[in-house]
Amino acid sequence: MQFSNLLNMLINRFTQTILIAIIVFIGLEASAKKYPKPIQKRIDKAVKAAFDTADVSFEDLNNGVDNLDSYSGIEKIAISKLSMEGNTIGFAAFASTKGKNDLFDYMVLFDELLYIKKVIILVYRSSYGGEIMAKYWLKQFEGKSNGEQMQFEKDIDSISGATISAPAITTGIKSLSLLMVNLKESGKL
Repeated sequence: MQFSNLLNMLINRFTQTILIAIIVFIGLEASAKKYPKPIQKRIDKAVKAAFDTADVSFEDLNNGVDNLDSYSGIEKIAISKLSMEGNTIGFAAFASTKGKNDLFDYMVLFDELLYIKKVIILVYRSSYGGEIMAKYWLKQFEGKSNGEQMQFEKDIDSISGATISAPAITTGIKSLSLLMVNLKESGKL
C-alpha cells in the first residue's frame, strides 16, 4: 500500500513538473488562462485573499501595449480586468522579468485605483535568487501606486541570496505600475 501511495505521489509531482517545463520551454505569454492547474490555484488563492472573494471573473484585455521598451524590466505582459457581479474591482497584470539568466513570471494585483494589492511569483526558473518568492518580502510592494516609493534599497529592502533577482523584479513592478497608470489615463483600461 505504501509503495502505491509513493508511486502516485511521484507521478503527480512528475506531471506538475512537466506542465511547468512546458511553460518554461515554450515561453507562453503570461495570462491567467495559460497556466497549469497548480499555478492557476495559486492565482485564484491570491485573488481571493486580495479581494476577499472567490467570485471574481477575469477578462483578458487586448490593450495594445506596443512599446514595452520604455518600461524597463518587463519582457512580456498580459492584463486582465477583474470583475465581481459586473463591477470592475481591479486588474491582474501578468508579467515576465529577466533575472541573471532566466525569465520569471509573476502577477501583480491592482485595485480599481491602481494601488498594488498583492504580488506573487508564478514561475521562477532560475536555480538562484528564489528568495524573492518570500511572501514577507513581496508585501513591501502592497499599497504602492504609480511607481512611487519603489526604489530598490531605499523603499524596497534587499534580500540575501537574490542580488540580481530582487532589483530586477523591483524595476519590473515599478515599470508595471507606471504602465498601468498610463494605460488608464489613455483610456485603454
